[in-house]
Amino acid sequence: MKKQFAPLVAALALLAACSPKTEETPAPAPTTAVFVLSEGEFTKGDGAVSVFDRASKSLTLDAFGSANGNAKLGDVVQSMGVQGSRGYIVVNASNKVEVVNLPDFKSVATISGLTQPRYFTSTSATRGYVTEWRGTYTGYTPGVLSILDLSTNTVTSRVPVGRNPEQLLALGGKIYVPNALDNTVSVIDEATGTLTSTITVGDGPSSMVADKDNNIWVLCTGFVSYIATPPYVVQTSAGTLVRFNPSSPATQLKIAFPATSSPGKLRIGTDKDQLYYSFGGAEYRMSIAATALPTTPFIRRSFSGFAIDPRDNTVYGGISPSYNTNGRFVRYQATGVALDSFTVKVGPNGFVFY
Repeated sequence: MKKQFAPLVAALALLAACSPKTEETPAPAPTTAVFVLSEGEFTKGDGAVSVFDRASKSLTLDAFGSANGNAKLGDVVQSMGVQGSRGYIVVNASNKVEVVNLPDFKSVATISGLTQPRYFTSTSATRGYVTEWRGTYTGYTPGVLSILDLSTNTVTSRVPVGRNPEQLLALGGKIYVPNALDNTVSVIDEATGTLTSTITVGDGPSSMVADKDNNIWVLCTGFVSYIATPPYVVQTSAGTLVRFNPSSPATQLKIAFPATSSPGKLRIGTDKDQLYYSFGGAEYRMSIAATALPTTPFIRRSFSGFAIDPRDNTVYGGISPSYNTNGRFVRYQATGVALDSFTVKVGPNGFVFY
């Protein structure tokens, strides 16, 4: 849930520089851990990350608090990335990235000096990136991609991008940043840390994946407007699913959604040949070879968070009855059959597999 929309969502509930040296960091040995992100109740500072062990089915609520003397993680846990044996927890309304050791969640550092941080990725043990919004609701201005030195946990430079940059993708020496309040993807060269091009896609690009053929898929939500009377949210342009090859970004496959609601949460399966996304209160699965949207849902349920475990294609869906009561997550087999569910903290919105 975007923090700037929190008051609106609450109402609706009653009615969301230097040239880097690219280095490959050995991945940690696979474990059976799943980190479950919970936003927390807005303004309460009670965002949390719970640790679920899929082998024993044990669950540790608020792993950060448990490991750090009941310290609070902060306000609105937005996302989390992993680099080696460290986790980078993006805490949106607290304007920081909390750095923890894994798997024990002991605090290492806090990356501060950020404004409305959204999503993190990294390309080496020393280089990370985080998207940041600028401006306020109805008055957003172009955002930035902040480049981080992970050896010192500091911001080294900032690259201007479009409005409301979201879930970025690192691929082939480039960082692709979807600008959710525009219709563009900003492309940053990793070696120089500069903006090299801007790709026009559909309205509202928000999430991206790369498939097994290294094509990039961009899910564009379309644009919406918010009004004070029912239906409260009005879709003003249709969402699209866009595919392009990085070597020829202007050549695109564009598949339009019905202009009835916004698609979201684009994910990809273990073999990188199946796409997953949410639309109209359900989850859908689609082959990367398809040229039309599927008509039958994969799971007939809407989730506040959604992810596919890359180890075995188990599906994880977060459920938020409200944003002031605890939520839960449900696990599904790769076929879409429900397995089990577990209670977690308020607003489960994401999953990280470690």
